[in-house]
This record gives sequence, structure tokens and C-alpha cells, in this order.
Amino acid sequence: MELALKGIIVGLIIVLPGMSGGTVFLILGLYETMIKDLVKFNLKPYLPLVIGMTVGIFIAGLSLAFIFEQYRDPSAMFLLGCVLASLQPILRGQATKNPRHYFILAAGFIIGFLMAGEPIEIADSVGDASLPYLMLSGALASATMIVPGLPGSGVMIIMGIYDDVLFYLSQFQLLELAVFGAGGIIGILGLAKGLESMYTHYRKAIAYGFSGLIIGSSRALLPEVWTPFVVIVGILGFSVVYYYGRGK
Repeated sequence: MELALKGIIVGLIIVLPGMSGGTVFLILGLYETMIKDLVKFNLKPYLPLVIGMTVGIFIAGLSLAFIFEQYRDPSAMFLLGCVLASLQPILRGQATKNPRHYFILAAGFIIGFLMAGEPIEIADSVGDASLPYLMLSGALASATMIVPGLPGSGVMIIMGIYDDVLFYLSQFQLLELAVFGAGGIIGILGLAKGLESMYTHYRKAIAYGFSGLIIGSSRALLPEVWTPFVVIVGILGFSVVYYYGRGK
């Protein structure tokens, strides 16, 4: 039961852009043992965790989809604040004088800006991502989520499917969700350890490149109308993730 409750907590948190699943696992005391078990494919003990995460993701996703559909600009600004605050744990301790890292940051920004596409919104016009792209996105998002400090939901925004997945959740489109989930399983089992190893060896380059991608793709979260309330909500989102990410 304790593991299922922890799974619900993780599921509720990781839906928000900027929230790192790997950091949550560290806080809950699960990270090191879980990574070792994943490498050995010792998965049975984590079934309650997976069930709890699924419940948490559905609860958070449905709630966010409803709020986003009803209050697009405040919701988008809140998520934008979350995304920008996630740069703090990513870049912490990564100060550099190497011009190459700033070139990587700029390249990441350009790629993220071009990939972001149309502004995020929950409407009938979304939810048309192809199944192979959904599986690929699920794999990359889940693999990234395992690395502490890197937000998996940020990958979904970069790849332009964050609103699609929220739409699938709101409409209970189980086929698309199952394909995305299957990609997530592939990412966790097949890519997470390799990504963690690569992140360890090339931490600065990945941190700056990923930060550039996040900044560039965040244009999809810009509100259509700027009001004092919308700005305050954005500051709130920034504060939540900034407080959550500091010192972790």
C-alpha cells in the first residue's frame, strides 16, 4: 500500500512540466534501488508503484485538461512558469566558460522553437499525433523522467504532444494512451540507464542543450492575452517548481 501511495504522488507531480520524476523518486527514497532493479529486470516489486502512478497521472491529467480547456491563458502561464523554473535544477552547478556550451544552448533554443509548433490548447484540433510518434515520445519522455533534474513532461512539450496526451486523457482514448504507455515502458527499461550514463559523462553539454530546447519550445505556452492575474499565476507556477527543485 505504501508503494502504491508513493506511485500516486509521483503520478500527480510528473504531469506538471518542470517536475522531474527522477527527483521525486530520490525524495521518496526509491531511486537507487529502483534503477538497480530495472537493470536486472526485477519488475514485480514495482507493480503497486506503477498502478499508483497510473492512477495519479489520470487524476492529474484529467484535472489539468479540464482546467486548461476552461481557463487556457492562466493554465498556460502556470505551466510556462513551471517550465522556466525547471532550468534551475538542470543548470545548477553547471557554470561554464566554454563557448561550445553556449553554442549548444543556442542550437537547442532554435530546435525547440521550431519544434514547438502551435500554442498548446485542449481542443478537437489536437489529438492527431501518429501512433509511432506517440510511442517514440513516450519512450523519450519516460527515459528522461528517470534522470534526476530532467523533466519528462518537458520532453512532451518539446515534441509537441503534451496537449495531445491531455486530450487523450480527457476523452479516454485508450488506444493512444496504451501506445504512449508502451513507449514509456520501452524508454524506462531500454533507454533510462543509458541516458543516465550519458548524462553523467556529458552533463554540461546535455544540461545546456536541454535548457535551450526547453526555452525555445516554451513559446507554445505563451498566453494569448496578458493580464495581471495571468502574470501572477505564472509567478505561482514558477515559485512551485523553483521551491521544489532547490537544493535537491
